[in-house]
Amino acid sequence: MNDETKQLIEELKVYRDDMVARNYPFQTISDIITKWEVKKDFLEETEKEGRKLNDSYQESVRQAKSRKE
Repeated sequence: MNDETKQLIEELKVYRDDMVARNYPFQTISDIITKWEVKKDFLEETEKEGRKLNDSYQESVRQAKSRKE
């Protein structure tokens, strides 16, 4: 996630907190924040799993080369 998106989420959180403090009945801004937080978490987990798979693949290649030698 890029810095601009992170900044937008932080600004929306501040706006949401202000709305909650004023007891606004609208749920829309909170729903937007939740959606982006879930998306961010999903993307971070996907990237982490991708790194693990790449590491595993590299180890497999290393072992295959080692057996050939």
